[in-house]
Amino acid sequence: MSFFRCGCNIAVILLKRCHFCIILRMDKKRISNYVSDIIEDIKKNGNKAIFKYLKKFDGVDLSKDGYAVSQKAIDEAVKRAPSLLKRAIKASYSNVSAFHKYEYSQIKKNWKFKKNAVISGQFYNSIESVGLYVPGGRFSYPSTVIMTAVPAKAAGVKRIVMVTPPGKMSDAVLYAARLCGIKEIYCIGGITAVAALAYGSETIKKVDMIVGPGNVYVNEAKRQVFGQVAIDSLAGPSEVAIIADKNVPEEYAAADIMAQVEHDPMAKAYLFCECKIKTAKIKSSLPKEALKQVETECCSLEKAVEKVNKIAPEHLELLVKDFSKIIKNIKNAGAVFAGYQTPTASGDYWAGPSHVLPTGGAARFSSGLSVMSFLKKTSYIEMNKNNKKAYKEIMDFAQAEGMAYHKRSAEVRRES
Repeated sequence: MSFFRCGCNIAVILLKRCHFCIILRMDKKRISNYVSDIIEDIKKNGNKAIFKYLKKFDGVDLSKDGYAVSQKAIDEAVKRAPSLLKRAIKASYSNVSAFHKYEYSQIKKNWKFKKNAVISGQFYNSIESVGLYVPGGRFSYPSTVIMTAVPAKAAGVKRIVMVTPPGKMSDAVLYAARLCGIKEIYCIGGITAVAALAYGSETIKKVDMIVGPGNVYVNEAKRQVFGQVAIDSLAGPSEVAIIADKNVPEEYAAADIMAQVEHDPMAKAYLFCECKIKTAKIKSSLPKEALKQVETECCSLEKAVEKVNKIAPEHLELLVKDFSKIIKNIKNAGAVFAGYQTPTASGDYWAGPSHVLPTGGAARFSSGLSVMSFLKKTSYIEMNKNNKKAYKEIMDFAQAEGMAYHKRSAEVRRES
C-alpha cells in the first residue's frame, strides 16, 4: 500500500520513536499528566502545537503543506487502490449500510402520549458533527472507516471528520473514506488528533463527538476531553471468548484464536470446550508464543455460558452445532457469532453490525457502536392550563423541597 504525506507525493518515512518507547513504560498517573500537557498545548496553541507533535511523534514536517488531505491526494489513492481491494471494501460498505439503515427504520423516532391532560413524549435529533479516529499502530484500518462512518451517516450526522496517523493514511483507508462520503480528512493521530477534534485549531473546526478505537494514549485523551465532547467508549485490548462443543472443527477454533492474537500483544482469547481431547489438540496446534495470550478450560457448555457472562467479552463465538439452545442464556457480549461457519472476522469486516464494541467487561452495561450512538433523545412536555390538579401537585412537591419559586411558577399558572 502507498503511504503519502497529505496532498504531497512524498512518502512518509516512519522513524524509530525512542521517546514513544520510553513513555510506554510510564505509570497511569504519569500517562495522564503527559496526555494532559499535550492537550493543553494544542488547546492554547493550535496548529503550532500540532505541527510540533507531528514532527516529534510521526517524524514528518507538515508546517508548509498542512495536515489536511487534499481532494487530489484522495483521487490518486482511489486510482491506485487495487480492484480486488475495492470490491471487498464495496461489499463491506453495502452490507454495513444495509444493516444500519434497517436499524434506523426500527427506531420509533418521535412519540407522544397523554395522561391526565398532560402530553409528554420524546423526539430524536442526530449529533451534528462527529470525528472518526481511525487508528494506526501495527496495521492500516479501512474497516474502521466503514464501521464508524456508516452508522453515523445512517443516523443523519451532517459533518463527519476523519483523522488517522500520517503513516497509516493508506490508499485503502482513503478509498473507504471516499466511499463513505467523508470530505474532511486530516493526517494526524494519537493525543494530537483527539485534542484537535475536541478543541479545534486554525485548520480543524471542533466536533461534538469522537468515536473509534485507539491505544492507551488515545483512550486517556478521550477520557480527558469527555464533557467537552461526547465519546463512544474507552476501548481496551481486543478480546474473544469461544464456546466449543465436542464436534468443533479444530482448525476453525485454532484459526479464530490466532486471528484474535494477531491484533496486538495485549489481545486476549478464551476457549471453553466441552471435550478434553479437543481442547488439548487445539492448544497444541497454536504457536508457543501465542499461548500467553490464550486461556483454555474444559467444561460443560452450561458452565461455559456462566463464565462468558462474567467475562462479558467483546466478541463471543459459539462454535456449537446446536447453538440455539445456549444463545438464549447469553447476557453479556459485545457481539455473538453463531455456529461453526461464523468467524469473528465476518463481523470485523463484512457482516453488517459495527465492529466497534465494548471491551474489558464493559458489555455488562454498554453496547457496540450503532445508529443509536449518534442520536439524542429530547423529552417533550405540554400541559393544559385547565389542569388545576396537576399544578397543585407540582406546588406541593416544590413546597416539600423548599423550592419557593418552583412552587410559584406552577401557582401563577393555576391562578390565571
